Amino acid sequence: MSILGGILEELGVAAFVRLDDQSFKLLSNHCLWFSNLYNALRADSKPASEGEEDSLVIAEQDFCQAFPFIEHFLIDAQTVWDNPGRGSVNSGIWTETDLDGNEYPLEARACHIQSQLILLIENHSSTFGHQHAVYQKARNIALLNEKLVSELNQRQRELQSEIERHLMQDATLQGIADAVSGHTSGVMVCQPNGKVAIKNKALVDIYKVTNGNDLRRASLLEQWMTEAEEQYPELKRIIETGSYWEGEFESSDSSENRRWVRLTIGPVKDKSGTVAYYVCVANDITDLRSVEGFDAEHGAGGYDFTTRLPNRRHFWQHIHSLAKNDQPQGRGTGLLYIDLDYFKRVNDDLGHQAGDFLLSAIASRISRNVKHNDFVGHLGGDEFVVLVRSIESDAQLTAVASRLLGSIHEPISVDGQPMQITASIGISTCYESVIDPTLLVRQADLAMYAAKESGKGQSRFYDPSMESSIPHNIQRERELVDAISNQQFVLHLQPQVCVRDTKQFKAEALVRWQHPQLGLLPPADFIAIAEASGLIIPLGNWVLMQACRIGADLNHSGKPVCIAVNISAKQLKHPDFYQTLENCLEQTAFPAALLEIEITESCFLEDMESVIRLLEKIRLLGVTISLDDFGTGFSSFNYLRQLPVDYLKIDRSFVKELPEDRESRAITSSIISLAHELTIEVVAEGVENSGQFNFLCGRNVNFIQGFLLFKPMPVEEFVRLFSLIEELNGRNKWIDEPDFGTL
Repeated sequence: MSILGGILEELGVAAFVRLDDQSFKLLSNHCLWFSNLYNALRADSKPASEGEEDSLVIAEQDFCQAFPFIEHFLIDAQTVWDNPGRGSVNSGIWTETDLDGNEYPLEARACHIQSQLILLIENHSSTFGHQHAVYQKARNIALLNEKLVSELNQRQRELQSEIERHLMQDATLQGIADAVSGHTSGVMVCQPNGKVAIKNKALVDIYKVTNGNDLRRASLLEQWMTEAEEQYPELKRIIETGSYWEGEFESSDSSENRRWVRLTIGPVKDKSGTVAYYVCVANDITDLRSVEGFDAEHGAGGYDFTTRLPNRRHFWQHIHSLAKNDQPQGRGTGLLYIDLDYFKRVNDDLGHQAGDFLLSAIASRISRNVKHNDFVGHLGGDEFVVLVRSIESDAQLTAVASRLLGSIHEPISVDGQPMQITASIGISTCYESVIDPTLLVRQADLAMYAAKESGKGQSRFYDPSMESSIPHNIQRERELVDAISNQQFVLHLQPQVCVRDTKQFKAEALVRWQHPQLGLLPPADFIAIAEASGLIIPLGNWVLMQACRIGADLNHSGKPVCIAVNISAKQLKHPDFYQTLENCLEQTAFPAALLEIEITESCFLEDMESVIRLLEKIRLLGVTISLDDFGTGFSSFNYLRQLPVDYLKIDRSFVKELPEDRESRAITSSIISLAHELTIEVVAEGVENSGQFNFLCGRNVNFIQGFLLFKPMPVEEFVRLFSLIEELNGRNKWIDEPDFGTL
């Protein structure tokens, strides 16, 4: 054995030279542990011989077959071998197991030595046990630390929700200030222009302000946004759109001392949907962060307590580390930014423990649906990231996003309640040699926001046009305020044609915006903005009143029609909704029996028992209830038998695939059958062709709504076509092949 071979054997290192044909030559065949492990993992290969010193050459394909982990590491290694000035790159520790069940903790390193391309594989078996025990102790301490932070987060959210509730109930600012004056969390309530309305002593103490009035003259909000922006590129977008935010970052006090601050920022909107105040709750967590005791990227201090995934700090250190090395030519990096839809409702209505359980379950689902070498992190709240390296095309990310959306959407039981949750995913890519981490995250965040604006439950790739979407939405929100004041909206009616024995005449009222510059805008252009801003409440109230007026006019002219009106979850849970409904019926003299309100499944996550009581009270007026978009939200068949509903609308996403798609056929048939068992009538919306029509009629659906029969139309056209609609509606049972040319 040579001196070099003896040294390598003593150190537990297998050293290879990368040859021109991309094979690997083992420098010493006396590295017995490697020879034995390689022979065990490559049972079909020729065993390495001790007598053939310096002769073992392993083809790259054989190497990767024996050690699959190496295949991914070689991508990083190649960047070092192609650029001698890059130094070296480590793989991190992975584990291999031989045929006897013995585990080998291994670590690879790629480097240059005297113009030779070197690959080193180190066997950590002799020291790993001790290192692992030390690591586990440190990890347990750090996880306990993270638990304390998690509990603090919960207390912050509860305090903020309480302050927001008092502000929305028009409590006096002085009363709120008195209530939070002695709280251990720092509290600041400020207006959008930065003027501070409330601040407490704890906030003054955190920032070491000698004169408390300094915090009244200048809000800390701008300072916080500047300090947090590097770690949270999405912060500005979130604040500008009036959304809730939470996170932790390093902040400077009045003496420029750096400290870790845990902060939540929540908007409080007035009746017009405009942000009136920001409620900020801050805690100094410097002591908690300073005792983590080891590097956040590799230690447990970089992990989230709830999900056990790398946290935001770990993610940023990881992505900045990747950015130090050039990407292989022709390969790129993709980032999937995942935000759970409606998660805040789960937290608010089912409690933070239920929310934490859901986060943990979703984290597990995400991890199961990505490759081992993809990075999965939990940024906090309901936000996750998946970093995918060495991609060749966007199609690979499309496939990953599709798997994730499917897995997240699968039903889950939370506190014994079955529910489904969806997610919006933004995707950004970089095929340049050098990654800009901040840009990559900001673009993924914008794409995620676009996915939410497009209806949630989907993925979107970043597009440069998204850069202007935030100012566009803010401008559109301002225009909506004027539109509501000036009543720039009109209602169109879309008939729901009866295809069963009943002769009830129904139509859905659909709102359109008569924009002074852009013309007639469909709901897709403004409803999501109205929902996010809170303007959906005054807009929804106008729609309800106008629908009752139209229905009353039709009824008085001898054309009685049941008018269905969409009611948002926010509108339904507003404390004045029932009174508003009564006023609409009374002022228009519209018979309650001719009014139907359409609600979605998400309404029942908002304190299900209270919603059921409200709906039962509404039904006592004579108003009927329809459950819209069934099968796409939180609810399930188990809920259906508890709900006081008269009609069920099959979501158009199921109808669209009929009759070809087997799963859609099965789901649709089951919905219709179950609804009829519960004496609930069924409406199928989005019917666009005769194949869909005939399938649904064959399954005894009650009403058909869609472009195949009638598009939404102005009230004047509805009146003009009333006789034709009435004739079609009165056929009772349709024949299998109706003459659609007559429509």
